[in-house]
Amino acid sequence: MRHGRTSAARPFTGYKLHAAADAQAPLITSVALSPGNEHDGQHAAALVDHQPEGRRPARVLGDTAYGNIEAREELAERKVAVLAPVHSTSPKDGTIAKEEFRIDLDADTVTCPQGRTVPIYKPRPNRPRQSDTRIARFKDCEPCPLLEGCAPTGTRDIRISRREDLRQAALKELSDPAVRDHLKRVRPRIERLLALIVHRYKGRKSRYLGARKSTFQALWTAVLVNLHPIATALRAEAA
Repeated sequence: MRHGRTSAARPFTGYKLHAAADAQAPLITSVALSPGNEHDGQHAAALVDHQPEGRRPARVLGDTAYGNIEAREELAERKVAVLAPVHSTSPKDGTIAKEEFRIDLDADTVTCPQGRTVPIYKPRPNRPRQSDTRIARFKDCEPCPLLEGCAPTGTRDIRISRREDLRQAALKELSDPAVRDHLKRVRPRIERLLALIVHRYKGRKSRYLGARKSTFQALWTAVLVNLHPIATALRAEAA
């Protein structure tokens, strides 16, 4: 077990339960357990790998935790698309978010909201931690009406990740109102299944010590949750 947080104000000590569900059925198809300090998106690929070969999805839907670059890259390797919100890169100081800049990966340029274009270049070799990140740097932007809200220090760096193409493709897809509406309609079906685990079957608290037994609890809880739609379908057939 590890210390984790469900939000900035709600810490906990224990595990995280991850679940995959077929929203059309609707049935839970896979569960996994992880220490409480691990990021949710790290387990997206494992949930897909748990599916039988012939029933692996062509696309998965999830919340923002499953829409980060790492999760998208792992699923792209499995030829699985991701429909999930993209985490905003708006700085904590309230300056203009990265999403407001137009990134052209073919031309290796970034254009700011005021139309100024700068090249994307690699960081200096003495920064090994940023070896996979490229930067577009805006400086000497005076006079500009957005200067205080964009580059209050006089310089603004836009970081381009190694798989920025996945992020840009996700933003383009989510700009379609029909896609956003589909995500908004389908996610509640999955949330209802998770709510049964948490509230009806008390899945928020492990009854056992140890990851192995806690995983067993998660599995039989998922089985109980799946009995609900199965019972509903049987009643409909009987009627």
